[in-house]
Amino acid sequence: MKKLLAAALLAALAACSGEPGQRPERAKTGLPAPEINLPKVLNAPVKELRGWEELRGKVVVLEFWATWCDPCVESIPVLNALAERFRGKPVVFLHITDESEADVRAFLETSRIDGWVAPEGGAAVFKAFKVYGRPHTVLIGRDGKVAGFPRGELSPAVIMGLLAGQPAGAASEGPAVSTGPALAEFYLAPSKTRSGSADYGPASLAASGMPLEYALEWVYGRVDRFVVNPSAAAAMDGAYDIRFSLPPERAALKKELFLKGLEAALGLKVSRSEREQEVYVLKKAPGGPVNVRKSAAYGGSSLNGSVLEVKGSNFGAVALRLKDVLGEPVFDETGDRGPYEYEFELTSPDRKAIAAGLQKQLGLRLTRQRRTVAVLEVSGQDKK
Repeated sequence: MKKLLAAALLAALAACSGEPGQRPERAKTGLPAPEINLPKVLNAPVKELRGWEELRGKVVVLEFWATWCDPCVESIPVLNALAERFRGKPVVFLHITDESEADVRAFLETSRIDGWVAPEGGAAVFKAFKVYGRPHTVLIGRDGKVAGFPRGELSPAVIMGLLAGQPAGAASEGPAVSTGPALAEFYLAPSKTRSGSADYGPASLAASGMPLEYALEWVYGRVDRFVVNPSAAAAMDGAYDIRFSLPPERAALKKELFLKGLEAALGLKVSRSEREQEVYVLKKAPGGPVNVRKSAAYGGSSLNGSVLEVKGSNFGAVALRLKDVLGEPVFDETGDRGPYEYEFELTSPDRKAIAAGLQKQLGLRLTRQRRTVAVLEVSGQDKK
């Protein structure tokens, strides 16, 4: 028994050591930072980062951002001021994005970033540091351990504490979280950003900056139209940080428990019905689709100005975009499951212009037909 306990202790000590190959796969306060692999670094004395050697003994502020993320861009002057304040100190501000080097360089021509900038960061680094939305900040202490995931504006006092050897974990801001996996969880909080992202599972959702409409679409699977009563309008207009999870074997309870959470937290009640009405229908035009590329895997989509960039999905992605613009349900009846990579530029909200753009850019046509639609009605508690 003593030998077994000794072996377990050695394994635990090894897991907490900072040696390469023994780092955790996911960032966790108090443990060594996961391995980092950045193929390109700008504004820095190095051209790439293939580990932590270049950052050994330094406080590192990892800032996950994007040029299209308004809150990210708004926080750049604050981070620049911090970089200036700690100039000459062992502090590195490392701004990481998954955008192309060309896009980032174009941004830097008009906007200054005083820290290191790493374009083309792969999905692995975003997953390792639990990036569910942007901006997302991770602090690494001089000992190479994760010191916290601060929320809101980063204060100079936090960095000064890390320079002084403040223990990992003391730099965390916001509510404390459990160090063990949750058996079940419902967490809902107003978000400071609408530029978030999400990780979905059959019985789990981790999101930041998410409108409740998107969360309810995850709960119900398909929602063609929302009817929001005035009593629920304010709550539905917000964006939220959401954590929800159940054991996989209890996934059937997802809808019931999520709706109970919404009612308890916001006083919202949701009901579903079906109605027949005219909708827009997306179909393949003769010879279509065009200008699409097969993707190796399903990925995400993003809106870059007027251009929808799809990096591994079907034509449901463009149908959702058109639903937002037209204000009515848009059914994808192309029959193509994908995944595809494609772009669609929406130059005008006019229906005829949209139909012409779909025909020319993607080889798709937009028609008007009657269909049965799934309607969610959301009501709130009237204030007395």
